[in-house]
Amino acid sequence: MKTLADLQLHWQQTLNNLYPEREINNLFRFALEDLFELGYSEQMMQRTVEQSDEFCTKLENVLQRLKTGEPLQYITGFTYFDNLKLSVSPAVLIPRPETEELVAWVSETLEPGFNETIIDWCTGSGCIALALKQRFPESKVIGFDWSAEALEVAQRNAEALKLPATFELRDALAADDSGEKVAVIISNPPYIPQDEQELIRSNVRNFEPHIALFVPDESALLFYEAITQKAIRQLNPGGWLFFELHEDFAEETKQMVENTGGFSMVEIRNDLQGKARMLRAKRVKI
Repeated sequence: MKTLADLQLHWQQTLNNLYPEREINNLFRFALEDLFELGYSEQMMQRTVEQSDEFCTKLENVLQRLKTGEPLQYITGFTYFDNLKLSVSPAVLIPRPETEELVAWVSETLEPGFNETIIDWCTGSGCIALALKQRFPESKVIGFDWSAEALEVAQRNAEALKLPATFELRDALAADDSGEKVAVIISNPPYIPQDEQELIRSNVRNFEPHIALFVPDESALLFYEAITQKAIRQLNPGGWLFFELHEDFAEETKQMVENTGGFSMVEIRNDLQGKARMLRAKRVKI
């Protein structure tokens, strides 16, 4: 029989080659919260209490999967984004904190009570679309993705959260549009060049979907260019385009958007880590 303190030490010893100690402690805490519904205060109270064999076995199974680099979110099957509990699977990227910052910037930009149409290209789990639907319940929110498996996850999230967004199978690189004029287009598209694969963490590289991460080395702005052209065709005058960015290509992306002549107020914003990770542009009034 082992206590939580014993089990946490075992996690630290097992995972110390993969993660820093602070992250291991967070993984242990979140596993207890997600799998056993033990809040942080309850974990502290039970720290020296011996746990059942069933409890220890279940936690050990999680540890062995983490040891391979598999993200905890795929093991538990969900994560949290902008105060929403979202299902995730290996068909979708795990939502990142910087994407929450992009959603917050949209909220700063739009008026309270905004009720027009928002399109989210490369929607994945639907995290952006559903967060915006929660913040702007009167708006019409549509999420597009070229992965049917990802759209199944997004639709499941919409139903579980009772947030009536629409999700459709569409390829961001295809010339077709949804056919309607909209007020906001937003995207967190694939943007990591293939030659950077070895630079990203193995738990991302080995487990998260490559079609949602990587672009050809010679076409780093491939998705940004395609979605910007869609925005020129579809955005209402005065409408907004938002992107999450690769920090190394932020200025290049900004220049590309400006060079179309279709936008004003093209602006880059740093995330909380000081990295250039977001872009906002306003469709010029014709």
